[in-house]
Amino acid sequence: MANLKKFRLHPAAVIALSVLAVIIVGTSLLCIPAASNSGEVDFMAAFFTAVSASCVTGLSAVDTASHWSYFGQAIILVLMQTGGLGLITILSVFVLYLKKNPSMSSRKIVMQSAGSVNMEGIKKLVKYIFIVTFTCEAIGAFLMAFSFVPVMGWGRGIWQSVFTAVSAFCNCGFTLTGWYGQDSLNYYISDPLVCLTVCALIVIGGIGFFVWGDVIRNGIHFKRYSFHSKVVLTTTACLILVGWALFLIFEWNNPETLADKDVGTKFLATLVMSICPRTAGFNTVSSGCLSGAGGMLTIVLMFIGGSPGSTAGGIKTTTLAVLVMSAISTSRRRSEAHIFKRRFEDDALPQAGTIFSIYITAVIICSMIICAIEAESGFSTHQIVFEVVSAIGTVGLSCGPETTLTGLLSVGSQLILIFLMYLGRVGGFTLILVFTSERRPVTISRVAESLIIG
Repeated sequence: MANLKKFRLHPAAVIALSVLAVIIVGTSLLCIPAASNSGEVDFMAAFFTAVSASCVTGLSAVDTASHWSYFGQAIILVLMQTGGLGLITILSVFVLYLKKNPSMSSRKIVMQSAGSVNMEGIKKLVKYIFIVTFTCEAIGAFLMAFSFVPVMGWGRGIWQSVFTAVSAFCNCGFTLTGWYGQDSLNYYISDPLVCLTVCALIVIGGIGFFVWGDVIRNGIHFKRYSFHSKVVLTTTACLILVGWALFLIFEWNNPETLADKDVGTKFLATLVMSICPRTAGFNTVSSGCLSGAGGMLTIVLMFIGGSPGSTAGGIKTTTLAVLVMSAISTSRRRSEAHIFKRRFEDDALPQAGTIFSIYITAVIICSMIICAIEAESGFSTHQIVFEVVSAIGTVGLSCGPETTLTGLLSVGSQLILIFLMYLGRVGGFTLILVFTSERRPVTISRVAESLIIG
């Protein structure tokens, strides 16, 4: 018994391994001949798609609608749902509801998987997660069916509605519009029902499970929200509004995107541009057609991503809030960073700085490697950096010469993207768990020396 305790895995490792297990199972299922329309087994396509769906990214080396059969598409949908909720969260239903007295370690793993800040009310939070998820997806599918069914017919229209609703809520970005030669949701650029429904699902899925519980308990009474929820909601709103305003400025007169559109379409399309890069790879305007400024803004939004304990990726909104408020406090010569009359914990800035450093380092190194691999391909540095940030941010947008770059990359580059998608799904969260674990106090304090910064 003592030996078994030595090999007890850290909760972070359990979560990381659970994602890996979903990927392995998903790859195996997509390698079944019946999963593809041609009946041929393409291991690399299956592997890449399984990772992308499990890590709720949306990048694809093949067209989802034309390459995969209904069986394959159903597997992708299940992988998206499992990846979005998290395998541990799904299994927690059995742990918390079927066991009379679940162990403390089981509760801790569920707490960290669900993004809760404490172990109180874990059972209720898990219930909220499932109720909110399936309710929002059902409502989203119902609404979008009014736009999809008239174009695609009852069978494909309903399936497209369900598939898109799950993909949007899980902040993934897979679509089935390839049936009609369309790129993502470009055909629906002027359709407010589709665009606003997708945007709402993305935002709800991206704010985090813990915030849902806060909103359900306290309604519109913002003052009653927890400090975490206030920071998440405020940062999310600021990013949406600022991104929306900047895209309006950058793309208003761009002849390749919105110059010939009416005012209503411009406002609707730029709202989608502002929300979708935050880890959901839908678009109503092809990313390769954006202006230089619009492309850079998209990269920044993809890098930031959604919020902790959600279906989204990126460095997270709370990381950005800590870094920005700490920078403001430092510039004002204040010793503490605070917001909403509360200060951040002492280890918040080191954690945020570590996550930011890991992500930016991975982006730089992997971009350079792919640039070297694809030296003869003619792809620009901007396109490759865009693809790398999209992968690590689990976004799914691609900035190719026409619609997508992912399928044109070599196997080596695709393997790097696979690593980045996996890192983006579990990396930042795992780092938080590792750095917030209890450590033995340091008994020796080194001598401090002066260092010029900046």
